[in-house]
Formats: sequence, C-alpha cells, structure tokens
Amino acid sequence: MWTFDAGRWHCELEARPAGDFFQPVATCRPAQGDAVQLPLDTEPYATRAEALRHAQQQAMRYASRH
Repeated sequence: MWTFDAGRWHCELEARPAGDFFQPVATCRPAQGDAVQLPLDTEPYATRAEALRHAQQQAMRYASRH
C-alpha cells in the first residue's frame, strides 16, 4: 500500500491482485469524516506499477474536485 496527502485528503493506494493482473484501488479520507473508496473505473493492469499510477491519478482527480 502507498499513501499520500492531497489537500485535506489522505489517500491510500493499492494494486490488488486480480488473476495475472492488478486492479487499482484508491481510498481517500478527509481530515474529518469517513473514508471513500473510489469506484473501480478501469480494467486490471498488467503490472503493479501501472495499477498504482492509475490509482494515484484517480485519487488526485477526486481530491481536487472535493
């Protein structure tokens, strides 16, 4: 798991195994309030690095809009 802070959001990123692939998963938690698991919005990636990169981009977009 990889974490980063974006504004008032703390985000946790994962690349969950999905068969021979990796599903990007992003969960963001505001400074106060409940965590939000972002929707799975893509097919699994061939590598863990690609999945983590997608999860990071998704989390950054979410944090900038909320």
